[in-house]
Amino acid sequence: MSVNRNGTNGFSCIVMRTEWSWPQLAFRDDIFVPICYDDEGSKKMLPVWMDVARLRAQGLGPRQVYEETMKKFDSGTYQKPARTGIAYMTAPLMRSYPSPDATEVVTMSSPHYMFYAPNVKDTDIGGKPLSVYPFVLPQGPGPHDVIVLLVGQAERTKIIADSTGLLSEPCSYRKFMCIASASRQHE
Repeated sequence: MSVNRNGTNGFSCIVMRTEWSWPQLAFRDDIFVPICYDDEGSKKMLPVWMDVARLRAQGLGPRQVYEETMKKFDSGTYQKPARTGIAYMTAPLMRSYPSPDATEVVTMSSPHYMFYAPNVKDTDIGGKPLSVYPFVLPQGPGPHDVIVLLVGQAERTKIIADSTGLLSEPCSYRKFMCIASASRQHE
């Protein structure tokens, strides 16, 4: 892991390659989740993903990575954000599990913003998972959960239009990185 470019606003952006919270499933080599955290998320949320990548690189399996990660949540090593903040995933493409109960990954175009919501549940906000309305997405056992707000259709269309070259390159490299229709919101 290395820094490609240092900025000045405290944001950190990575392409997350390991989904640690599916310990019953084998690690995959086709997970691509571009994510950016503000300064607070860079301090409190990014360390989880960096540690997960390090543990996987050391050869630990999904169950071992999950257990080590949960131990750090339980011990307080991973702390919830101390203030309101934002993370964003406004890349035109990602490949991951579409929901916490999914067992298959999908390639999707679903640009969105995330607001730190420690221990908030959908019932607290009237959230409807995977809808156009805000919903809660688990990012651990609760303290790192976020409220997801999808970008609007006009902004999504612009993101995809501005990223035509970016979308064609991974698609030509690996077919599973193609999105079926750039105009279709992921279901």
